[in-house]
Amino acid sequence: MRRGGNGEPRRGFGRHVSAWTFRQAAVAIVLAAGLSLGGAATAYAAQYSPSPGEVIRIRPNKQLFVTLCALYAAGYPEMPSHIPPQLQQLVRQLATMSDPQVVALRQFYQQHKKATPSATLKPYISLAMVVGPPPHFHYVVPESGIPPSVNDLKGFRGLLGAFYTQDNIDRLWKQVKPFYEADAAQIRGPVSQVVTEEKAYIRRMYAFQGGRTFTVDVDPLIGSATNFRIYSERYRIAVNPAEPGTVAAIRRAFLYFLVDPIVFNAQGEVDRLHYLQYYARKAPRLPEDYKYDFASFVDECLVRAMLLRMGNFSPPQLAGTLQRDDRDGYVLVRPLYEALKGYQHSQVSFLQYFPTLMKSINVKQEGEREAQIDFAPAAGEPVTPKQARADKIFRLLNEANQDIATQQEKQAISLFQEVLQLDPKNTQAMYGLGVASALNGQGERAHELFEQVVASAQKAYVDPSTLAWSHVYLGRMNDLAGRRARAVSQYRAALAVSGLPTAARQAAESGVKRPYTPGVKTQHTTPH
Repeated sequence: MRRGGNGEPRRGFGRHVSAWTFRQAAVAIVLAAGLSLGGAATAYAAQYSPSPGEVIRIRPNKQLFVTLCALYAAGYPEMPSHIPPQLQQLVRQLATMSDPQVVALRQFYQQHKKATPSATLKPYISLAMVVGPPPHFHYVVPESGIPPSVNDLKGFRGLLGAFYTQDNIDRLWKQVKPFYEADAAQIRGPVSQVVTEEKAYIRRMYAFQGGRTFTVDVDPLIGSATNFRIYSERYRIAVNPAEPGTVAAIRRAFLYFLVDPIVFNAQGEVDRLHYLQYYARKAPRLPEDYKYDFASFVDECLVRAMLLRMGNFSPPQLAGTLQRDDRDGYVLVRPLYEALKGYQHSQVSFLQYFPTLMKSINVKQEGEREAQIDFAPAAGEPVTPKQARADKIFRLLNEANQDIATQQEKQAISLFQEVLQLDPKNTQAMYGLGVASALNGQGERAHELFEQVVASAQKAYVDPSTLAWSHVYLGRMNDLAGRRARAVSQYRAALAVSGLPTAARQAAESGVKRPYTPGVKTQHTTPH
């Protein structure tokens, strides 16, 4: 894996990834096609079922426990969530300590406080991941690999050693260790399933070599502050097993462990898409590291896309997540998600398929799509009139497409019309209004709207899914009107759209072979 001179990923000194969940935004109904998202992993998992011990270590971390005890004694204000009464009592006891070691810790803590308790906590957890056992807490990584946030805590290790020794923290450790080991045992089964599914998905059926390790540090005292860090070849995530979303966070972190070497060792294939980072840099919510470290940006987007492929999400959930990723600046998630469809139909490993995956993305077409994205404003920043308008359009499209999904076409019509009042050239609203009008028995109106979408493509970029399905529906309408030659022309136009989704291709190919016949239940699709 290509690393910077500091021993960290090229993204910078380590990574922090909070417990990651998919947002439940309802946007659209899409036509299910191709290989089942969960089916690929299931089929390969049947061939190989490793134990987590082969790849993952799940264990309590004494250094982390001592560090957290020191913080609670020093004044860290938040009682951890989802912890047993015994640990709650421990936190209260720590907060009442007042010996000289604790006084020194409190002074240090006050001098290094950040804007929020969570931001204050993260560097200390990072430090616990790079030091050895007490009482000395020597660094176990080269000093060149120590993150800046940890370097900012100079002097803390000495205070930590004195606290550990003088306040007999080892006694507390022996008291809580059985609880911690029980927590570790509790998540080994779910984590073993994660290992099986993800190794199966990338079709990598052998043990890992070269000193790469993945460790899950179990400590309920971190509460909800899940932390994922990478130090050279050491991948570590600190979790509270009782916190909702813990297994999902481990799932995401372990997928990094699997795909990192593939992305970082494929410089040529990755750099082919480098032009697209130009658009991502304009996104206020995208972290700065991703704006200037392209390999890490691809890595992040690929992990997000893979999790969507492996997940069991409804079409509205999927579409909502893709739209939100676009607006947050993770613009490669969508094309990578589509490209992974080809991988799932292949029989080779992800390592072998990766060059094909990168080459399958049409850089010119993707650049045209990304140029039209209205990026969301940064959190806390004042919203400009343009951003407010974009937010409203985004919300209205979400609601309208959900109404189509629940067959409330009259409500959908009203919402799509509202979008077009705000943005008369919005082709997604034109298309959605066409679908809703067709469902409402307004065939002529639907035909007119689909033609408007097609005409718009002559002057400006139109999303391939929107354009292809407009041609398909025009073909079907012409078939129903007995205009077979025009229908075939529309189906062929759909097939000529670069980047059309598989479902639209299948519908168009069927239309070329035989006239569309009503009566067969058809799912309506709205582009993501």
